[in-house]
Amino acid sequence: MTKLTMMGHIEDTDRVLQRAIDERNDYGKEFISFWLNNDFKKVIFTGSGTSYNAMRVIRNMFVKLLNVEGVAIEPTVFTSSESINPSSCFRDDQILVVGLSQHGDSISTCEALQHAQKCGYSTLGISEQLGSAITKIADHYVHLVCEEEQIGPETRGYTETLLQFYLLAVEIAHQSQLIGKEKYDQLIKDAQDLVDNFPTVVKESTAWYEKQQDELVEMQKASIAGYGYNFPTALEARLKFFETFGRPTSAYEQEEQLHGPLRAYHDDNFIFLIGGNKGSEFDRMVDVAAYYRRAYTEHVFVVSGEDFEATDRDLKLSVKTTPILSPIFYVVPFQILSAKLSEKVGIDTSVSPVTDTSISGHMNV
Repeated sequence: MTKLTMMGHIEDTDRVLQRAIDERNDYGKEFISFWLNNDFKKVIFTGSGTSYNAMRVIRNMFVKLLNVEGVAIEPTVFTSSESINPSSCFRDDQILVVGLSQHGDSISTCEALQHAQKCGYSTLGISEQLGSAITKIADHYVHLVCEEEQIGPETRGYTETLLQFYLLAVEIAHQSQLIGKEKYDQLIKDAQDLVDNFPTVVKESTAWYEKQQDELVEMQKASIAGYGYNFPTALEARLKFFETFGRPTSAYEQEEQLHGPLRAYHDDNFIFLIGGNKGSEFDRMVDVAAYYRRAYTEHVFVVSGEDFEATDRDLKLSVKTTPILSPIFYVVPFQILSAKLSEKVGIDTSVSPVTDTSISGHMNV
């Protein structure tokens, strides 16, 4: 079997997204039954790195679709520092702790689930690797159908995880009568439309990179800002840039970027803005983009599928999806930039630059 490159995994993502739709009655059966047989009111979502960013998106989906209180938190903070039920508003059996580790062996995430169990909370483990540590620790388990990624910087797994848990949340909402059949059918159609349009996002994002390549390859520092459902997208985009291309990169909620960081910005800054969905925040983004170009740097790039007056540097996608699913589309351009820029400057993303592995974040089983 040919080993896929980072770009190869991105281009293969629509295949596993379709798997997520086609196989949802298989991987979701036990979890849906588990949820429906309980009365969960608060859900803690935890994971490290890319898994943490995915948990932030999924937290938003569950809050929106299932009307639960949701908190996304880093696993070590959960284990060592956080009071989960300080007001005693919830019974222990109303609290669920969800831990995501694509390879299933994250020490911090596994320890967070063990801590949750000691506190008397139910636990759900999520991974692609069957038989991994998290599958043995968690009370319940969901297998990801993203398939094993053959290189370190995760792309396909992140994207597929978002769709898989959107589908699970939709199914639970329907079976618990939070939504009717008509709404359910529309939400599933939204997912299928997304999968059908996904190759277009990859194609247009790749063409955008090729057009901007000479400018982007000179980038020495960058910031990425998003709002609403796509603030986590900015966090994941920052992680991908930094762990691959290696240039210092920061991520902000759109409005927070105006508070303090601008003191450090100069004409060599590259600023990326994600226009996830229409509304007041989108209108604000359009004004902020113009401000950055006027006051700081010409290197400002807007990524959006909404209607706006695009400059030559912007990516204006020809397709879009619903706000709740939009993080699946808007992470793609940044995954592609990370892969393509690394390749352009001779960084092999399939080879880890870490040589001292005496301290590892992975658990042996």
